[in-house]
Amino acid sequence: MYGTDQGRKGDHGRIPLQAVRSVVAQTDMLAVVREVVELKKAGASFKGCCPFHAEKTPSFHVSPGLKLYHCYGCGAGGDVIRFVQETRGLNFVEAVEMLAERVGITLERVAERPEDSARRAEAKSARGRMLELDRAAQAWFRSRLQLPEGLKAREYAEKRGLTAATIERFGLGASGIGWTDLLDHLTRHGFGRDDIIAIGLAKIGDKGGTYDRFRDRLMFPIYTAAGDLVGFGGRDLTGDKEVAKYINSSEITLDSEEDSSRFKHFYKKGDCVFGLWQAREAIRRTRTAIVVEGNLDVITLAQAGFDNAVCAMGTALTDAQAKEIKRFADRVALVFDGDTAGRKAAMKAVPVVVGAGLEGSYVVLPQGEDPDSFVRKFGQDAFRALLDKAPPLIDGYIDALVGESDHSLQANSLILQKAGPLLTAIPDGISRDMARNYLQAQLTKGAIEPHRATFDRYLQRLVPLPPKIEAPQQARPDPTFGEPEVDKLEQDLCAVLVWYPALCGQAAQYGALDLLAHAGVRLALRDLCAIAREREVDTDTVTDWTQALPDGRARRLILRLLVEAPLCKPDQAQGWLIQVTWRLQERALKSERDDLTQQMKQRGLALEQLVALQARKSDVDKRLQEFAKAGARQAVAAASGL
Repeated sequence: MYGTDQGRKGDHGRIPLQAVRSVVAQTDMLAVVREVVELKKAGASFKGCCPFHAEKTPSFHVSPGLKLYHCYGCGAGGDVIRFVQETRGLNFVEAVEMLAERVGITLERVAERPEDSARRAEAKSARGRMLELDRAAQAWFRSRLQLPEGLKAREYAEKRGLTAATIERFGLGASGIGWTDLLDHLTRHGFGRDDIIAIGLAKIGDKGGTYDRFRDRLMFPIYTAAGDLVGFGGRDLTGDKEVAKYINSSEITLDSEEDSSRFKHFYKKGDCVFGLWQAREAIRRTRTAIVVEGNLDVITLAQAGFDNAVCAMGTALTDAQAKEIKRFADRVALVFDGDTAGRKAAMKAVPVVVGAGLEGSYVVLPQGEDPDSFVRKFGQDAFRALLDKAPPLIDGYIDALVGESDHSLQANSLILQKAGPLLTAIPDGISRDMARNYLQAQLTKGAIEPHRATFDRYLQRLVPLPPKIEAPQQARPDPTFGEPEVDKLEQDLCAVLVWYPALCGQAAQYGALDLLAHAGVRLALRDLCAIAREREVDTDTVTDWTQALPDGRARRLILRLLVEAPLCKPDQAQGWLIQVTWRLQERALKSERDDLTQQMKQRGLALEQLVALQARKSDVDKRLQEFAKAGARQAVAAASGL
């Protein structure tokens, strides 16, 4: 239970158990899980693809009533707090604090003393400290925007046509204009200078001094798809040509032993998609993402009603970013600036998108325009018309390539080389052949017939490269290794008691628990029965008990049973208990009979030993015959001495 397993009950400065329960009760688990997993209704629960292991067929189930989740594939499971811990890389207290903030609950510690507060701060994980630090910096940036030193940032946002609602939605802010404004603020609020430097909010100068990384800039917070604030982008407001127009937070790798490989990188540009946190619901709804080049393009498009716009962090779309988009979308509209750099970016992005299994369209903007400028000049209807008229992704890519050719052999040879990455990225053989034919047709327009044969031979050689071998996710230790499976009878007994724990007393009277062969299930149900003897078992108690179970087949079985529909209706539960107990008793008798039969086959038995074994076996056979004749209720009552 939370109070025992997690060590959070009653200790100084710890979170009281009732406060934890209040946070869980007020948390919408479906909303929390849907920030990470797309869920669909499946009977009494919801299901989706597991976030903890790679799968194509959904095996991850969530019970919104009990606020529990379970994956049939990898066995991961628990409550909403554990889900946040597992998906965000936080410890128990940090996960509770995050959920409490989400539902507006102020957590009060039990008689927290100064030394307790210090100990609690030290107990934070490296990732937790980084998240807290970025949140504090974000609050400060946003407050600066409304102060006199935020005037230039406000004027710039106004010049770009951004409304107050848009600024609020994307959390825009302003950095300080001094050298140590943010650094001084954060250190005054108890953050360590080393952490501030490590997270990239401050830098060490050539002469050893420390200064703010972001100065006199419009600030853009960078979120993961799950809503964790992991970095910032800053747009220069000084106009100084010696200063970079845009800078981002430095990439951060967590080296502490507590961080699993899934959370090794606190912030890595190549993994982040700007705007995905804000756009995720619109993308899920439309199954389409509009992919642009810059932060302001995303923000302007969202303000114009295109809520599904995102952009890649960094200079080029990466495989990881395309896969992140694929979690929410089936299609993309690639929209790049109408200049040479934009076209080059599109040439790099299309094979990446296609390789991720996304379909889409190839949107060409007029020369010199980007999505931000185009929408502000021509309006949202004109931009929507561009999207509607855009050619399919592969066709547009090939047309753009062929547009660079004068159809000479030398030029066409270069185009064929450039087309290689796209053709090898297309996973489907039929689509690849169609793309190859389309490319050949476009290149050979007006060319003499021999050229066609040359192109055909070359194109035939452009076969898919061997699939990339991705580094496997860090393997979870299998807590069930060496444990026996839980058979159907014992699963059924488990199902009756976890859904109807009021029957625990009867199960103990019948001796049902003593008939269980699986030690983990037997111990777990005995624990539940002990709880039921002391008090009425409600939903909170069942959840707490499940959380306290050691990870293994018993815990995974119970989580699975709880996210599924009950085995039977309440008025049928006692009948089920009797039937299952009857079968368990019958199984025990048959097992005893088989054991006696094997003993009788042993060589060298003395006559008196053989006679004794035969007598015992005859007695068991007689009991089995009587057992078969009796009804389940009478057999259970007789066998249990009731």
